Amino acid sequence: MIPHSRPTLGKEEKQACLKVLDSLQIAQGKKTEEFEKAFCRFTGRRYAVAVSSGTAALSLALRVLKVSGGDQVIVPSFNCAALLHAVDLVGAKPVCVDIDSEDFNISPACVKKTICRKTRVVIVPHLFGRAARIREIVKFGIPVIEDGTQALGAHVGSGRVGSFGEISVFSFYATKMMTTGEGGMLLTDSRKIAKALLDMRDYDKKNIYRFRTNSKMTDFQAAIGVEQLKKLPLFIRRRREIASRYRKAFGKMNPVALPEGDESRDHVYSRYVIRIEKNCRRWLEYFNSRGVDAKKPVYNLLHRYLGLSDALFPNSVRALKEVCSIPIYPSMTDADCRKICRAISDAVKALGSVPVFGD
Repeated sequence: MIPHSRPTLGKEEKQACLKVLDSLQIAQGKKTEEFEKAFCRFTGRRYAVAVSSGTAALSLALRVLKVSGGDQVIVPSFNCAALLHAVDLVGAKPVCVDIDSEDFNISPACVKKTICRKTRVVIVPHLFGRAARIREIVKFGIPVIEDGTQALGAHVGSGRVGSFGEISVFSFYATKMMTTGEGGMLLTDSRKIAKALLDMRDYDKKNIYRFRTNSKMTDFQAAIGVEQLKKLPLFIRRRREIASRYRKAFGKMNPVALPEGDESRDHVYSRYVIRIEKNCRRWLEYFNSRGVDAKKPVYNLLHRYLGLSDALFPNSVRALKEVCSIPIYPSMTDADCRKICRAISDAVKALGSVPVFGD
């Protein structure tokens, strides 16, 4: 079975970890600072704070923006449950909105319609590798936490993903654009916010008691991160190459809606998510029967966890029903890529013509 996703690691990461081990500085130290500085250079932000996970990054971002009980935080329904957990941790109320049908990202129109006097923050994830319409949302005047995890390295115009939110967060879990095993990062251009985040990251040796956590990144993780960040442009190039092969395999008469970017918002293909208007389950079963691990990329809709009506989120409901994610990762061999392309071509023939969504 060709796995749906896997990390791409090499001898550079191994050697970096051995150096950390030999140094005996295995907890947070100079290597973490090196990783933070490298991430600032890559994204163009002034300050970076490395932490233990993406969820930790998100919850700390909410706290430093003083989100608390009685406040509302706008989130897209078509996303992972980490958003709800982070909002719940600060005692605020998550308010779900629908997505755009074209790219599965949070809908600026729905955000604008939902903003009220209790709205404190909008969380804007860039889903599956396609940059969201974050410029439009920033203009609404509500603080934005930008989650750039799945689109690290993508651009919105001339700016990189991660450079637009008042605070931007990233996860480095094993299957993300780059990995440190676990781990996360916060970015900001505000010295005040960065100082507060650094204070909240570590509870020890403080003269004044206030809310703090133990959310530090280890130097082992940071050492891997430094090497992974160096390789990220190559990772993106390989992902785009595989995506191009998939598009050719589907052919001119596409039976599915395929992912793509444009000059204003490009795509780095952290997931290759196709939209199948009819018989999506049959496509999933077919791929898996051919040794290709295809999955639903979102487990459940966030509004359903909150007991809200599907009628309020038609695009999210339709996406959950109609999307399928097939393997894509930089270490995929050419042989595996050819096998998947054959499975795609055979699926097109075996399952018949399915109308492209929106046509």
